[in-house]
Amino acid sequence: MPSTKKKKENIPLVSMAGLIRYYDEENEKVKIDPKVALIGSIVLIAIILILSKLVPPP
Repeated sequence: MPSTKKKKENIPLVSMAGLIRYYDEENEKVKIDPKVALIGSIVLIAIILILSKLVPPP
């Protein structure tokens, strides 16, 4: 079975009848834990709200 799987991966794009395969390159992407992103955004919102109360508008 591995030989058939290997053959499927080597099919050129021309013979796929117009279908394009998109490969995920996860080695080059920056990975951020969803919890860190959520906490960071909440902290950023809090800082902006605090600064908007402390600094009067011009």
